[in-house]
Amino acid sequence: MLADSETLTLERALAPLMTIGAFCNLTMFEYPLGQSRTYITYLYGLAKWSLLTYFFYYPQCILSLQIKRIYILLIILLITIILILTNICRSKELKMCLRELAIVDHTLEAFGTPKEYQRLRNSIIRIIIGWIVYVCYCITQEAFVYFVGNDTFSWGGILLLFVLYYPYNVVVLSALISAVILGLVLQICEHLICKLFLLILCVKMFTE
Repeated sequence: MLADSETLTLERALAPLMTIGAFCNLTMFEYPLGQSRTYITYLYGLAKWSLLTYFFYYPQCILSLQIKRIYILLIILLITIILILTNICRSKELKMCLRELAIVDHTLEAFGTPKEYQRLRNSIIRIIIGWIVYVCYCITQEAFVYFVGNDTFSWGGILLLFVLYYPYNVVVLSALISAVILGLVLQICEHLICKLFLLILCVKMFTE
């Protein structure tokens, strides 16, 4: 069985993305790395979403019911809540999956396949930067349209737009986390299949 320092190598590579995900309630807070802070995660999520729901999303729901219209914001909000609950409930399975991937990757390294954790970490950092740029672009675009149309500017309006787009950004971040993990699984499976093919080929060559 691998030592903790070896199995945590993959987790360190994924740490930047998982940290951003924790602040968006998509993953568990971990401090130190590898030790989940369940109560802090639950309290943080409960406090944040209680405030957002009470001061912003609940009035929006009441307004939509009064005018008998269902805005896409409410649908995205429902999807966001489902994603958050699902990810938190499946956090232990995710940790086990990452540990098993680290074990498989360590086994492949013994057969000559180099680890690419630094490359993975750099790619994740670029993904995070791209996500932040996307968030800023959406808010800036909406703020420009809104403030130009009303000939006014206020930081409260900027904050309102950020809260308005927050569920959208959480859904996008959840998709990015899933894509990164799926890509990692496919990469390891590709290396594993190649090694198995070479092993079978060598066995056939020496047995014939």
